[in-house]
Amino acid sequence: GVQRGALTAAFDTSPAAKTLHAEIRKHVLLETATIKPAVERGEIFATTFYEQFRVLFRRAWNNSRRSPVANHAAMGRSLTMGLLVGVLFRSVGLGQASVQDRTGALYFVLTSQIFSSQASMRVFLEERDLFFRERLSGAYRTSAYFWAKSLADTPNQVMFAMMFSMIMYFMVGLQLSVGHLFVFCLSVVLTTLAAESYVVMVGAAVPDDRTAAVLGPIAFALMSLFGGFFLNIESLPWYVSWLQYTSLFRFSFQALMQNEFRGLNFTCSEADAHKWVERLDESTRAHVEEFIHLLPCPVPNGETHLERLKLDTIDMWTALGWLLFYFVAFRALAFAALRWRTSKMLQGEGRGAIQPKAKPDGAKLKGQ
Repeated sequence: GVQRGALTAAFDTSPAAKTLHAEIRKHVLLETATIKPAVERGEIFATTFYEQFRVLFRRAWNNSRRSPVANHAAMGRSLTMGLLVGVLFRSVGLGQASVQDRTGALYFVLTSQIFSSQASMRVFLEERDLFFRERLSGAYRTSAYFWAKSLADTPNQVMFAMMFSMIMYFMVGLQLSVGHLFVFCLSVVLTTLAAESYVVMVGAAVPDDRTAAVLGPIAFALMSLFGGFFLNIESLPWYVSWLQYTSLFRFSFQALMQNEFRGLNFTCSEADAHKWVERLDESTRAHVEEFIHLLPCPVPNGETHLERLKLDTIDMWTALGWLLFYFVAFRALAFAALRWRTSKMLQGEGRGAIQPKAKPDGAKLKGQ
């Protein structure tokens, strides 16, 4: 018995076993691809949409719990970034320097949350072969799989966004009121969900993970240019100004900035005035220094700052409404993209998409 066990273990690690396992996976997938689609066979699903959604949601949730590394990494990122922002912009105060500090902190919050959402790109990419095979066999509807799989990650996304928001909000010293805190957290959560919906859409639409890894960062980088931080929106040429309406950064930044800066009055010390004078050329400085005590405060209140940056063109609640719209629209487009790919596969045009990918030796298909 011991000798037989040793022989079995030796075979499992041999090149012949590796080749055999790869061939088995290949033939299982190719054999499944020849099955006549359930829709063409006129089959009716044995269970309702609700039952399919419930089972698939539970499977996706359990799979996430069985592999906690990703969740632990996301939690660690939220804690680390929240503490980092809090330390860098700690207790900003109400001086003139706090105007720039508050603006930079808010934009960094958006950048961090939007770019970190790219982890959701894997939602429909990592199980595409399994989904195509189960869908070919008529196991469930495409809609049940899509909504169960995409919504299973949403609670974690909201929880981590709230964790990040609460840590940095109090450490930075933003406006301390329940209303301002609520709007800030709502803005960050909607921004996170809208960005996640975009990357889910990309993951459902593109043929492979390499294409997805390119399209996600490029789109977010372009969106950041039209957010109102790097460029003044009114200075954009007419032929590219329409791109501002495709930017998650623009609506998120306007909502956060208006929530934070409206109603704030900033102090202006003599040192602030001297710093402003030092930026002038020598000839102008000579005439201004004797009237320095009469100079107005560069940024007396938050409304002035918003007006200069042109971040008061859209109402705060309208901006939040746009974020909600993008969240729903990107999810709907992601569903349409997955339906389109599924339709091609059922018609036999996309069977090449379920060719087995290179997997680690001995790896099993997820969900089996």
